[in-house]
Amino acid sequence: MNQSLGLAEALARRTGATIETLRLPDAGGPPLRWWTALHAAGPKPDLLIGAGHKTHLALWLAARKLRAKSVVIMKPTWPAFLFDLCLVPAHDLSQTPASPRVVPIRGALNRIPEQLPPKQLRGLILLGGPSRSHGWAGEALIDCLREVCAARPELQWFAADSRRTPAGFLTAVVQAGVPVQPLPRETTPTSTLMDHLLLAQEVWVTADSISMVFEAVTTGARVGLLPAPVHAPNSGPVRGLDALVLDGYATLYSTWRQQGRRLPPPRPLHETGRCADLVLTRLFPERQP
Repeated sequence: MNQSLGLAEALARRTGATIETLRLPDAGGPPLRWWTALHAAGPKPDLLIGAGHKTHLALWLAARKLRAKSVVIMKPTWPAFLFDLCLVPAHDLSQTPASPRVVPIRGALNRIPEQLPPKQLRGLILLGGPSRSHGWAGEALIDCLREVCAARPELQWFAADSRRTPAGFLTAVVQAGVPVQPLPRETTPTSTLMDHLLLAQEVWVTADSISMVFEAVTTGARVGLLPAPVHAPNSGPVRGLDALVLDGYATLYSTWRQQGRRLPPPRPLHETGRCADLVLTRLFPERQP
């Protein structure tokens, strides 16, 4: 949902378009998702955006019936020619796309705006958790967090967990004496966490969460990657993060230690904005700002 909304919001900033959101039901199978997409209330759309395999058939059918353009944000389950544009993370493509409708993108799109507030003397730690590509080493991670905070004592440090973070880990971080103010996901509104993310000079993210890493990079912060055991070295998320590090957008914890415990200056990257410009150029050239 965040990827679709992020792209829609970037398009709205450029064109003044309005946005309608629709969650397709998990229960009921494809017929119910098709029915929901076709009978949604509201004005006739010019563009339909979908992310997630379960949306693809409903998106294609609705776009045909409503005569709207369609954009898929991921490698589509069905042939690319069924959609007007497929924005696919480069790490999910094994070769150069055969279809001009498939456009490689860098990582995950997000809802970070292009106009960013001034940075403050804050640091933010974003904790993911075990996934198909990564494991979790909690005790070692706490030592890393302590070292990261000690390297920048002038910053006010905050730490936020996520739905994949092992239960009790954020509490364990505080009890271990790591100087962070906790932002538990159960009690921290999404808007509050976004404010912290936008204002932080330095953001550290566990290497299991490619979406949080790209959000951090997009905010213009200095970004470090906290270690997480790799279980699937050839998986898409691992390849995507490797490319991000190679291109200088984020720094591994081990490299940070070798380079004097200082993160390099940030490199600008706003992939969602670039994709919004691409959608307008390809599908709505008459509406380009």
